[in-house]
Amino acid sequence: MIPEGVFFSKNETLNVLVAALLLACVLFVVSHGAVAQPVKPSPQVEVENDGAIPQSVVDNIMARLRESRSDIEASNLRRSPLEGIYKIDLNGQLAFVSEDGGFLISGEMYQVNPGYLVNLQEEERREQEISFAPQRAKILAAVDKKDLVIYSPDEVKGHIYVFTDIDCGFCRKLHSQLGEMHDKGIEVRYLAFPRAGVNSRSAEKLITTWCSKNPQSLMTRFKRGENVPLAGCDSHPIFDQYMLGQDLGVTGTPAIVLESGQLIPGAVSPERLAREMGI
Repeated sequence: MIPEGVFFSKNETLNVLVAALLLACVLFVVSHGAVAQPVKPSPQVEVENDGAIPQSVVDNIMARLRESRSDIEASNLRRSPLEGIYKIDLNGQLAFVSEDGGFLISGEMYQVNPGYLVNLQEEERREQEISFAPQRAKILAAVDKKDLVIYSPDEVKGHIYVFTDIDCGFCRKLHSQLGEMHDKGIEVRYLAFPRAGVNSRSAEKLITTWCSKNPQSLMTRFKRGENVPLAGCDSHPIFDQYMLGQDLGVTGTPAIVLESGQLIPGAVSPERLAREMGI
């Protein structure tokens, strides 16, 4: 032990010892292979599964989670690249849990490789997005066109769905590019998604738009920043479309969905849309 008063005070000595202990722990973990082994860079992380997870492990993890929080919805337990750590879906979100069920990790986890890092959550989200896209496309195709605000070009080569908010700056930017999208044959089908919730001022503007006899004109006026009197009607799809957007993975606006069901968050250029749509 370093004597007190020689180079460090008592508190400083304690801090140095703690730092040294932490460093030793890190070196031990790295030297014993706790960090995942390198994998080839690819769009997906390949996980070698040498067999089913023992039922005793599954039962123990699920039991411990239920004991901790009765409201947790846990499902889809599977292996991760890290020995003794499993992936699990908790209330629809990816998390990691230890083999004994005693530790739960919520947040970004990276696989360390020479020269690059792999975000395990991002890889999982990409896989989930690819698998869910066809179902999203089917659900949107079933929405009645009379409940959409549609802007059609003279010649339609393809269409996109856009969850929009009246007061969203990027929604207004995307709307200002309608002419360019029409030049490329892209039909725009709007659904309502008031970011501030169904009781917000933005929701009232969306209700006013959908209740109008000419919703296309009114939406354009709103998105130009014009002062438009608010109005309502007995029947409109704003609340249902807001809930639908949440079910389909929309978290912000604008949210663009291609005919394939691929979700593109944010405003993108008409050129990129045309490339993604293959037109």
